[in-house]
This record gives sequence, structure tokens and C-alpha cells, in this order.
Amino acid sequence: MADFLIIVSATSSLRFLSKNVLPLVSRTLPYGFIGFVCYGLDAICLSMQNVHLRAILDNFTHGIISCISWCIVSEIRTPRDVIDAISSGIIACSLDVDHFVAAKSLKLQDALHLQNRPFLHSTTVVFIVVPMLEVFLAQNIPYLQSLPYLFAVAIISHHLRDGHRRGLWFWPIGSTPAIPYWLYVVYIVALPYFVKELKVSVEKTPDFPVSNNLLFNV
Repeated sequence: MADFLIIVSATSSLRFLSKNVLPLVSRTLPYGFIGFVCYGLDAICLSMQNVHLRAILDNFTHGIISCISWCIVSEIRTPRDVIDAISSGIIACSLDVDHFVAAKSLKLQDALHLQNRPFLHSTTVVFIVVPMLEVFLAQNIPYLQSLPYLFAVAIISHHLRDGHRRGLWFWPIGSTPAIPYWLYVVYIVALPYFVKELKVSVEKTPDFPVSNNLLFNV
């Protein structure tokens, strides 16, 4: 009888774990993973003495964090999600091109020693470009439905990493103080969660098609 009760108790515990604990772990594990990757790659960057290798790894880290963030947002359900994740990483990496544009030079030292921050490093870009992408592309081209969110993840994650050193720049208002490291990691971890929730809520919003003739029938 005692053995039977032990078996029943163990079965109930396993059933509880499979229904409650394991789903919770599977949902939270990706967020812990991105925080671990962020901290680990940052530590490697800081330990590098070679300026060129450090710059390459720093840029690569931007892309990796953005790519993982989009994997969390999309949950990688289709091959298209993989393409979007890679695209998000490429966008995050490509932002640093504006350093060379602003420096008007291809030399790394010139790009790293600008007097002012280059234009794509203004977080104001998010509030201008993302709504435009949503209105003019995402709502009209189904294939580009995720583009505004993908762009937001790439830009914001890049700016948050840079913000740890220099703060966030909101042109034309100014810059915030440098973000404490622990808070920067928290922001990076929280970013895909909030973008995912926003994406889901927007997609649940019903569309209200407007006839082109409506403007003339008044």
C-alpha cells in the first residue's frame, strides 16, 4: 500500500511539473540565455587588447543580440522567422556604418573618435521610422508585416548596448546619462518580451478597410 501511494505521489508530481513548471522554464529560459550571451560577449570585448578585433567583435555582438532577440519574439515557427532573425542581426550590425560616414573616412581610428554621435545612433530614429514602416509597408504588404518590429529590435538593442557607455541620444533633446551595466542587461532581456507582447496585441486589433470611394462620397 505504501509503495502504491509513493507511485501515485510521484506520478502527480511529474504531472504537475510537466503542466506547470516545464512550460514556465521553457518560456523564461530564452531570456536568461540572451542575458548570459550579452554578459559573456561584453566580457570578451573588454578583455581584448587589439582595437580592430575588439571593434569587430563589438559589432558582431550587436548582431547576435538582435538575432537572438528576434528569435524570442517570433519563436522561430517558420523558415521566414529564421530569415527575419538574420535580417535583424544584419540591420543591428549595419548601424555602425554611420561612424565611417560621419568621419568621412574608412579608417577605424577616425570612425571611433568622432566629436559627435552619428545620425543612426539617435534613438529618435525609432519613433520616426517604425511608424512609417507600419503605415506604408507592413499594412500593405503581408510579406513585410514584421518589418517594423524587426527594425525596432535591431535599433533599440544596438542603442541600449551603446547606451551603457554613452547613454541614449534623443535628438534634438539631448542624451541620457550612461545606463548602469546591470540595468542595460535588464533592458536587453526585457526588450524581446515587450516587442513580442506589442506585436501580438497589434495583430489582434481588427482592420478597418476604407473604400477609396469613401473620400469622394461626402
